[in-house]
Amino acid sequence: MNRTSFAQIIDSQWANVGDNLKVRRALPAPQRKSLGPWVFLDHFGPMPTNPRGQGVPPHPHAGIETVTYLLEGGMAHHDSAGHEGRVEAGGAQWMTSGRGIVHAERPFDPDSADGDQSPPNFTLHGMQLWTSLPRALKMMPPRYQRISAADVPQVAKDGATVRVIAGESDGLKGPADVLMPLFLWHVALEPGAQWQGQLPAAMEAGVYVMMGEVSVDDNETPLRVGQLGIVGESANAASWPIAIRNHGDALAHIMLLGGAPAEGPLVFHGPFVMNSLEQIRAAEKAYMTGQMGTLAEV
Repeated sequence: MNRTSFAQIIDSQWANVGDNLKVRRALPAPQRKSLGPWVFLDHFGPMPTNPRGQGVPPHPHAGIETVTYLLEGGMAHHDSAGHEGRVEAGGAQWMTSGRGIVHAERPFDPDSADGDQSPPNFTLHGMQLWTSLPRALKMMPPRYQRISAADVPQVAKDGATVRVIAGESDGLKGPADVLMPLFLWHVALEPGAQWQGQLPAAMEAGVYVMMGEVSVDDNETPLRVGQLGIVGESANAASWPIAIRNHGDALAHIMLLGGAPAEGPLVFHGPFVMNSLEQIRAAEKAYMTGQMGTLAEV
């Protein structure tokens, strides 16, 4: 393949969400609103945390799926449809908001017998991403998938480990039940290690660096923490190769993500991503009148 440059490099920007939770936000960005169906990418931590001092209190969503993936710590989910779940490092919460839902997420210490009350002596590190639902599914009923770390298949070779949350890679199929063509892979690289894989055809694709510094193919520009490198798409091949190398002296963690282009037009309004202003207004009304349900703070 031997690309000499990225199609685009997006530098994430700092933002505050929820209860003093500071994140790096790479999507949406002024120069790019989506990558495949992915329309939102927040990276939080690594940071010391307290279950009562940080987190995201009850808030609505519509027209999207929210995905929380953890590298460290634990996260508890509950929503107005009655779903509850807890995941630890290597696991994911995958919530489909559809026509509308209210949810909240709070960190917990998976190593403490009293995880909800422990002091801020544990580390939280992970990602939250959103996918835009296909036009025909914007008003589907909400649903929730708890994906434990043990559910996520992985393969390790020569200092490189790939974990497949969604889509397929290295003969592994991710456990997430997805509603449009997409992929989400976590790759960890020991110093000096290289991972070579095949990206799906006809999908937009990108590499986000969660820890460390990596090079992609023959690009002279390295990717560093908080950067999202857009590597383009190949429309004709059954798949197309990619090589990622860790040139640093510490472990590197990256997220590969992408998929078929989002079905537009996309209209963003806070926690709602719809295809028209009319759908946005309907979602606002549904939330304000309680049609999305209610959720008490915990």
